[in-house]
Amino acid sequence: MTEQHREQAIEVLKNILHVLHEKRYEDLPSCVDEMKWNDPEEIRECVQGTLEINGLDTFDEYGVPCNFHPQYAYHHEATFYEYRDGSGFAVDYELTSGGELVYLTLQLEFLYENGGLKSIFRTIDPQ
Repeated sequence: MTEQHREQAIEVLKNILHVLHEKRYEDLPSCVDEMKWNDPEEIRECVQGTLEINGLDTFDEYGVPCNFHPQYAYHHEATFYEYRDGSGFAVDYELTSGGELVYLTLQLEFLYENGGLKSIFRTIDPQ
């Protein structure tokens, strides 16, 4: 993975986190090339439901500092997993709200395609 590919993936991640922060779940498909989780109502129920159950207002945008202890348990950055076959990589990002973990992981996939990257929104998965 090149540094340029990494930066492109971070930019997609930032856009998704911005949409989640603003609770504009219906705009998620515009952040990526493909959605594997296509049901906007299911996304809203899962994401908004997690916030409400935990008494949280909204998800943090990318780069918001975490304010919980011990901080070593969370790196507050995207974790990249390169595919062995060289076809691309996956990205996991642990979501936070108010600097606290909410125990949901945003999972993205990036495939090398025609010299560029195809971005795929896989899911938001409970930890």
